[in-house]
Amino acid sequence: MIFLLFCQIEIQAVNRTISETVQELVLFLTIPRQKLQYVVQDDSFFGNYEIQLTVYDKSNNQLTGDYWLKTVAEDTIDIRDSVKLRIPQNSDYYIFKIFDLHGGELHSTMQQLLQVKSMGNVFWKIIDDTLKFTFKVFNQQGTIDSIIVTIGEKAKTVKMRKGIYVDSVMFDIASLPVDEHSLHLVLYSGPSIIDESVIPIKISRPFYLDAEQWSLKVEQLEYVATTSERNILRNASAGERDSLWREFWKGHDPTPNTILNEKEIEYFERIAYAEEHFANGDRGWRSDRARIFVKNGPPDEIQAYPYEPDSFPYEIWLYYKNNLRFVFVDRYGFGQYVLVNPGGIGI
Repeated sequence: MIFLLFCQIEIQAVNRTISETVQELVLFLTIPRQKLQYVVQDDSFFGNYEIQLTVYDKSNNQLTGDYWLKTVAEDTIDIRDSVKLRIPQNSDYYIFKIFDLHGGELHSTMQQLLQVKSMGNVFWKIIDDTLKFTFKVFNQQGTIDSIIVTIGEKAKTVKMRKGIYVDSVMFDIASLPVDEHSLHLVLYSGPSIIDESVIPIKISRPFYLDAEQWSLKVEQLEYVATTSERNILRNASAGERDSLWREFWKGHDPTPNTILNEKEIEYFERIAYAEEHFANGDRGWRSDRARIFVKNGPPDEIQAYPYEPDSFPYEIWLYYKNNLRFVFVDRYGFGQYVLVNPGGIGI
């Protein structure tokens, strides 16, 4: 199973209080396996990457930093990793970078450190459609009465008690779309706000659990599935989708004894390429060029004629091995190339 729509590096930071002067910054990261380039070592494929973390104060002075070198074997699952660094309490922000040692920079971000009075060890996770937000309370004097936690239109009030303890709050996020969201924290002492903060939350789901993404993926099967097959998938319940999807692609798997379905991976790589390269004035993966590209792969040669004085702009795609030639014409001058010979003709 592949999740091309979510092929991005995900980072989550957690501040853990160690003492009055020191805290520990922990970064949890997920790297999609296809982000790395793999090289052969001792008859196996390995990826090598470097993580860099530097921490600064409000005056942009570097306070501390470190780097880590990592090696992973090629696998069918994404890479999950974490790094930790002890940092001073006056730390304000950090810069985090990931480099593929065989392919260059993969990720770079500058992020403000979460600073919330009387709270630490802030962490969130999503299981199915439930967001669990966990935090440690430092309320020795009992000055905090309550915390209001809000995401989207959903809000919950957590009553605080005196002492040092761990607490949590949970939200049903089934109605929230796959996107970047903000979790708002407001701490109260009586009617007065004593602190507030915002935590970025990324909601992502397997495409078969998200109605919008499922519908899109099923539509994108246009070049490999029959209308009947797509209708079955389109009308499947959420509980049926994963198994029906696997069953469909099992019938198109050239190597059923392996974990990966190379045909499925190749198909959606071509869909993604078409969406990226045939969307400027054209219809992306729904365009005529996309149909030929997805079904036949990259042409052996493209003859482009964008500025012909006596004709519309046009392209000729040549597939020498299959003895095929396809002609696309931009009849309206906006970049939408229409296939004029759907069956192809011999070269």
